[in-house]
Amino acid sequence: VSCSFGCSVVIFIAITSFGFLTFGSNADGFILNNYSTNDELATICRITVGFALIFTYPLTFIGMRDGVLDLLVVPMERQTSTNIDILSVLLLTIVTILAMLFQDLGLVSAVGGGTLGTVVVFVFPALMFRQAVKKGYSSVMMGGQPEKTPEMAKKIEEKESIFAIVLMCFGILLGCVGVWIALVE
Repeated sequence: VSCSFGCSVVIFIAITSFGFLTFGSNADGFILNNYSTNDELATICRITVGFALIFTYPLTFIGMRDGVLDLLVVPMERQTSTNIDILSVLLLTIVTILAMLFQDLGLVSAVGGGTLGTVVVFVFPALMFRQAVKKGYSSVMMGGQPEKTPEMAKKIEEKESIFAIVLMCFGILLGCVGVWIALVE
């Protein structure tokens, strides 16, 4: 898994770097918009991106719909076909209206990355670790750090959880700065 993520990061950085090196500060949020409409390769790429969106949208939409059902704590007996269809139409309507209102994909991506990326990378892991330490799931209990006594491990993990919360606050600050810069520009 780490090798796959590492390769993905390297590819992403290379593509992003080449896009910026090609267009500099004039790079559009959707890099293909920088290319001429007469450029055949760019047109093929636009069509390919369109197909990717068409065929992946149902997967992400079902995840969003199921997430909304979970957030609203809808019991299974109320999750009938009719209710799910009504919710699907309502969510599709909201998403379509938002898509018509927002024209700049770069802004949507930057704000989404600044908020959701911060939550996934900095907030959730810190809160989960803090909760695990509070509940007493120490690394000694889990088979790690066998050379340490439970008391030593508890002290170390308390310090680590404080560091995780500090790191979370730093991440939130970075996310806010990223969103602010995206909105100002």
